[in-house]
Amino acid sequence: MSARVIVVGAGVVGIATALQLRLAGLEVLLLDRGEPARETSYGNAGALAVSDVIPLAEPGVWRRLPGWLLDPLGPLAVRWRYLPTLAPWLTRFALASRPARVAALTRALAALLNRAAADYAPLVELAGLEGMWRRHGALTLYRDAAELEQALPAWRRKAEHGVAWQALDQAAAQACEPALRDGWARAVKVADWSHVDDPYLFSRGLFDAFVAAGGGFEQAEATALSERGGKVDGVVCADGRTLAAGEVIVAAGIWSDRFTRQCRYRVPLESERGYHVNLPKAGVALRHFIQCASESFVILPLADGGLRLAGTVELAHRDAAPDWRRAEILLDKARRIVGDFSTDGMTLWMGNRPSLPDTVPVIGPAPDRAGLYFAFGHGHLGLTLAATTGALLRDMVLRRPSGLDVHPYRLARF
Repeated sequence: MSARVIVVGAGVVGIATALQLRLAGLEVLLLDRGEPARETSYGNAGALAVSDVIPLAEPGVWRRLPGWLLDPLGPLAVRWRYLPTLAPWLTRFALASRPARVAALTRALAALLNRAAADYAPLVELAGLEGMWRRHGALTLYRDAAELEQALPAWRRKAEHGVAWQALDQAAAQACEPALRDGWARAVKVADWSHVDDPYLFSRGLFDAFVAAGGGFEQAEATALSERGGKVDGVVCADGRTLAAGEVIVAAGIWSDRFTRQCRYRVPLESERGYHVNLPKAGVALRHFIQCASESFVILPLADGGLRLAGTVELAHRDAAPDWRRAEILLDKARRIVGDFSTDGMTLWMGNRPSLPDTVPVIGPAPDRAGLYFAFGHGHLGLTLAATTGALLRDMVLRRPSGLDVHPYRLARF
């Protein structure tokens, strides 16, 4: 089997990339060892987080490292056993927190995020997913005026990069979202933030649109790249077959390092493990996506009064056993925001976010191999940036200008 382009990885980034390429008229084969959107894309928080322009490595972040190591249930935890392996990543994370570097990274993230909704719009329309895309905005909650005051410098920096926001007092916040309990004295509303009812069904809807448009999918595990004369010309599968291609795009999330290692690229890709609690029968009617600043977690409104509680970050090996306490503590946190709810049908989940220490994804061609492109390292922004990542790669493959400086996303920065 041969294809003009093979996309390795059928998470939301790979699916959206394959769809963008197919809509441009290219022959595309999407590969994954499992079912489409069944890994990290299955359980994410469902947000188009267009205001997250500031990297996780904010200035002074290294001072928090001791606390992360001492609190296994905190918003960000590091497993002690994994610390020696993680040390190079943490070092780069600390270096990325230098003020000048944060400013550059913020510009790079804002350039992507400012076009995320516009890149999604035609894909959502084609796939018939308008009813699942909730463009109601998000509320970030603060306990009191002092907590909001401490956060205002970051919000002002976001405004400098195109993020529109509005500060609300308690009365305005509760008028905006009546389900909120008392005790949240301030909030910030971002009207351009949006979310989807179910990230898995949304991603599958994009996949179905790709297949309906003539795209191909094969459930097969790509184990290596096929190269000839300095050019990548296909992928080798676990069953021994070689699938030929004019170009190969690796969008395999945390598993993309299988292919970077083959090319001897040293890329600091680690698993930023996220947990969620799904409450399909919670019985809480929320209109907005809710973020809690002090607790570092989010509430995603599901259809029919359901809720998904998500958040916290755990830096650990991708194959380490889950610490389900990190999911269960989200229940008490959520009750402090929306009151009591039903846990009937509750399920827990853990996934591996592909994380780079500077928060900026890799999007673009390999440094020294023709025919090879990468799209990974989106961290918390996989769903948010999937359509934009696909649009940029489409333009790269077609050798046409994208209207965006893609230099900050190059793999060679590492």
